[in-house]
Amino acid sequence: VTVDVDTPLEEAARILAENKLGGLPVLREGKLAGIVTETDLFKVFLELFGAHEPGIRMTVLVPNQPGELSKLTSAIYKAGGNILALGTSRGEDTTTAELTLKVEGVAEADLKGAIETHVEKIVDVRSMKAM
Repeated sequence: VTVDVDTPLEEAARILAENKLGGLPVLREGKLAGIVTETDLFKVFLELFGAHEPGIRMTVLVPNQPGELSKLTSAIYKAGGNILALGTSRGEDTTTAELTLKVEGVAEADLKGAIETHVEKIVDVRSMKAM
């Protein structure tokens, strides 16, 4: 099982997981160009969630409708927050989405106050130090 250098990372991750592999050879024009490993994917995961940056990590449930993300990010901006990382996943059902954000520049209480009218539920909030 191999991938090409142009294969998107999430596709390589899916192939690794589905085939229960720890590493996946990457080819360029039929020749080995490198290997994507589980560790490489964990590093990307850490970057996507801003794990190396201090801030407030918040997970919220929002309506799965056009414009909802814009409303939430605008509220964070207006409160003085800067979004360092943002990830989305399926919510409790098809009508919601779960967002995990890392935000700096705003106090936790102010952040909660700014977003509470734009979310269905605040799932988790915690202050995070840099790794």
